[in-house]
Amino acid sequence: MKEKVYKMDKVLRDILRKSPYFEEINENRFVPEYLGLIVNGVVVYHVNWIDLVGNEIIFMHKDIQTHPIVSLVLENLNSLMIITSDGIKEVL
Repeated sequence: MKEKVYKMDKVLRDILRKSPYFEEINENRFVPEYLGLIVNGVVVYHVNWIDLVGNEIIFMHKDIQTHPIVSLVLENLNSLMIITSDGIKEVL
């Protein structure tokens, strides 16, 4: 099971690195170009950055740094889309 999470973690990093909608700050932090994301079909606004920590993906807001807006175990992440000025774009 740990190998599966590690592979998902690595694959997700590669996807975010290659996406034109995210800027890599460091190995574990990515900043979306737009603040609106759709995570597993749920709209999440005001995401200032995403952290990949262990087996979790954490969506953070700059004014609420004590806890995430949304946090998911990587194996439960089924889809990730970003709301752009040109419409909704699929990331994962």
